Amino acid sequence: MQFRVLGPLEIVNAEKKRAMTSRRAGGVLALLALSPGRAIPFDQFIDELWAGQSMANARNALHAHIVRIRRAISEVSPDGGKRLCTTRSGYLLDVPPDAVDVVRFTSLADAGHELGMSDPVAACRLLTEALSLWRGPALMEARDGARCRISAADLEERRLTVYEDLTEFQLSAGLGRVAIPELRQLAEQHIERERLTELFMLALYREGRQSEALAAFQTARRRLTDGLGVEPGRSMCRLHQAILQQAEVLGEPRGVTRV
Repeated sequence: MQFRVLGPLEIVNAEKKRAMTSRRAGGVLALLALSPGRAIPFDQFIDELWAGQSMANARNALHAHIVRIRRAISEVSPDGGKRLCTTRSGYLLDVPPDAVDVVRFTSLADAGHELGMSDPVAACRLLTEALSLWRGPALMEARDGARCRISAADLEERRLTVYEDLTEFQLSAGLGRVAIPELRQLAEQHIERERLTELFMLALYREGRQSEALAAFQTARRRLTDGLGVEPGRSMCRLHQAILQQAEVLGEPRGVTRV
């Protein structure tokens, strides 16, 4: 049985799948799935679901959501409802850590990052597998509470870092062509992440599109100064100069042979 939170909240067992469409029940399941095997206190659930609200029967309302989740789990696994345990202080999802896609994503991302310098081919396989676990924005039906909003934002940041690592290792190892349209879109959406822009510039240069790579720097510089009031960092500026000079350290652009 698997619990998926990297996208729509789902409980999956073999070919059976149950989506959690109730936002509050989804918030409860998300808190449990983000900490498999650890008891979450009653008060933490209540604060997540009804922060700032006066709830005379909050524990009863919380229990109703727990019953709903147990029923959903039992729909995909007859004995699965027993995995959602009641403790003296709260509730616990008693499943192995790798039953949750977030844990698998993090493990694959860590392993891929560590392998990047020594075995970029293997690293790219791991990072590609990590990104394949995403089916949409993290915790889609569970962002009403503060803890889930923070967790979702952290996961989205990690997702971008994994994408950056994957692109860097693909470029460094010459593993086929990088998806430039996707890289362009991410660089434009996240101008504050200069590493994305640098990778976009390098990918363009490797494709023999030097003028576009230089234009990408100027566009990013203008957006940084106009939007954030800062100049590009040293790393991006060094890359810009290297592209201007067609430095050998950048590798050979596609279709270009040095003489």
